Order: sequence, then C-alpha cells, then structure tokens
Amino acid sequence: MAHSEEGMLVLCVDIDNDVGEKLGIKTPIVGEKQVLDVALRYALTDPEDSDANAMFAAINEYRRLKNEEGIERVEVAVIAGSPKGGGIAGVKIIKELNEVIAQGEYRYAVLVSDGPTDEEILPTIQKYITVVGVRRVIVQQSRSMEETFVLLARYLRKLVEEEQYRKYTLGIPGTFILLYAILSVLIPGYIWHVTTLIIGIVLLIKGFSLDQTIVDLYHSFPITLLAGSIASFLFFIAFIGGIQYVANLSGITATEALGYFLTSLVGGQIYVVDLIVMALTLPLVGRIIDQAQRGPKPSDVGALVFIITLRQVLIELSKLLIGGGNALTLILWILASIVITTISIALVQLAIREKEAKT
Repeated sequence: MAHSEEGMLVLCVDIDNDVGEKLGIKTPIVGEKQVLDVALRYALTDPEDSDANAMFAAINEYRRLKNEEGIERVEVAVIAGSPKGGGIAGVKIIKELNEVIAQGEYRYAVLVSDGPTDEEILPTIQKYITVVGVRRVIVQQSRSMEETFVLLARYLRKLVEEEQYRKYTLGIPGTFILLYAILSVLIPGYIWHVTTLIIGIVLLIKGFSLDQTIVDLYHSFPITLLAGSIASFLFFIAFIGGIQYVANLSGITATEALGYFLTSLVGGQIYVVDLIVMALTLPLVGRIIDQAQRGPKPSDVGALVFIITLRQVLIELSKLLIGGGNALTLILWILASIVITTISIALVQLAIREKEAKT
C-alpha cells in the first residue's frame, strides 16, 4: 500500500490554540501516548469544549488506520495556531506542520476537525501535505429546551469574549454604528444610500479576497494604506456634499455647476476643494513617511507641493466658472504653482546630491 510505505499523518488542528493556552503547553504534540495524555488533561480542565473530543477522535482515527486498515507508518499529532487568528495563526500552523512532517517524512494526512473554523486552514495545509480525508467531530447534545438555551447562551458568550469571534460580533457592527452617526451629521439626506454602498463594498472586498491584498499592502506600506483609506473617505464626502449642494441650485450651466461644486461647503464648515486637496496630499505624505529611511523622492515632494499650491488655482478657476474672478489671476497662480514646484524638486535633488557626496 502506497500510503503505508510513504507514511500517514492524522492531524488534529486547534486553530485558536485553546490547548496551549489552557494547559500551558507547547505544540506540536506528536504520538498516541502524548496526544491521549493531553486530551485527558484538557477534558478535565474544560469538559465542555469540543477540542478534547477532536483529540480523542484523532486517536480513534489513528488506531483505525493502524489496526483495521493495516497502515504501519501512521502517526497522530496535534498542531495549533494562535488566539489572534488570521495570518498569525496560519503561519504558526504551517511551521508546526513542517516540523511534524520532518520527523517522519509523511506524505499523506487525515484532518480531524471539530468545526468549520479549524477547516479554514485546510487549503494551506494541502500545499505542504496531501490531505486524503477530513473527519469532522460533531458532539451530540441533549435536546431538552432548558439545555438548548444554556448551550445558546454559552455560544453567545463565546462570540462576545473570544478574540477571534469578537471582531466580527462587536467590531464590525460597532464600526457601522459609528459610521452611521458620522454620516447622519454630514449628509443626513443620503445616509441610507451611503450605508448601503459601504456594506456593498465590504461584501465585495470579502467576496473577492481583496482584504488579503490590503493586509499585504499594510505590512509593506502601513502609513500609505492608512492615508489612502482616509483620502478615499474624504473624496467620497466631498463628492456627496458637492453634488447635494449643486442639486439644490436651478438655472445654472454645466460650467457654473462645476464652479459651485468646488466652492460648496460640506457640513457648513469646509470647502469641497479643500477636501479634494487633503485627499490628494494624504497618500503622498504617507508614502514619504513609509520611505523616510531611504529619503524622499524628488517626484513625491514635487507632487506634494504642486497639489498644495493647486488649491488656490482651483479656487480661482471656480470663481471664473461662476462668472466672477479674473483670468489673469488664475494664470498667475498656475505659473506660481509651477515655479514653486520646480524649485522644491531642485532643492530636494540638491540635498540628495550633497548627502551622497558626504557618504
């Protein structure tokens, strides 16, 4: 039998590392005697947790493969992730899996799980070892109404207290409630439209796993990502506020509408053009901060200075579009913006050359 010659591994995965946290032991745990000892200790420590049943099921599967299937090279092991979940748990599980595989050069595995949470790691495990079967442990419960309510209350408490579930049951709803409160002040007439749009964007991100791309970007350029997120929100607020203001005007042309859009007030406090300038500058500032160790690029500094000076250019343009202002003033501000940007780039390049000359 191929499986027998190349080795079979019965894997019990504890993605949130309840075993390690509650018993104060290190994983991985390899071997029938060692796993049985841990399972017994865990069952005595927390008899209501299904992780103990998963370990007993893993031992049961190990004995079945060895005694009934006749597979000689078979081993049972428990590997664990982290209470923090996510990528941290995944990395720890991969590390422990490779450690177990290296001990016996196992090629095939049977995954024993007590629920869908632990099975989320299955695609990752399959990259390192061939999974030939998955055994899910379902703990039988009493059907009495009283015990059903007790069980429900226990799971609800788990959703609130455990970190891996708390961010979904408390964190996400809390974010939407906070967002609702902010939008009700800024754009009360469009609050449900905006809320629906945001929920749709969140579902789109999760559906196409764009959140993982965002996580990778966060690890590489954290300040840039944060600044870009704030900038997107400012763009959105500026667009909605400007459109709402222009929609209340009548008898204006398209060019006048653009001028009124740029100079409209959002929340009666800040111009749309100021929000646009802030939204454009934030990602550049974030990028400069992320690359501070290597020094700022002249192009980034130039773009930042140009956008800041662009604010007055847009103000003069909006005045001209609504029938006021002066074309000469607009041209002078455009020339000033170009000159100031050119000087800024030249100064940064000069500073870089002097630094290189000293080193």
